[in-house]
Amino acid sequence: MALDCDWEQVDSFRSLKEYERLLARIREQVRSGLVEAVELDPEKRWGTSFDEHWYRCRQHGDVWRLVAPDPPFKGIFKAIP
Repeated sequence: MALDCDWEQVDSFRSLKEYERLLARIREQVRSGLVEAVELDPEKRWGTSFDEHWYRCRQHGDVWRLVAPDPPFKGIFKAIP
């Protein structure tokens, strides 16, 4: 099992399939214990109209935001500062 989450920032998904592949990979990382789902901070979340999830890479402790595409918005996957 890899010890690093090996995540890369996504400024916009090229397709729904690309988003679904990343989501499936993250869910597998959660099952393996490498990653944990994190509760959204109401002060930092984008609101309730987005399908938004946060994940923490246990090795580094960094938290990333995954927001699903909702056209015309193409979704994102970025570290939360």
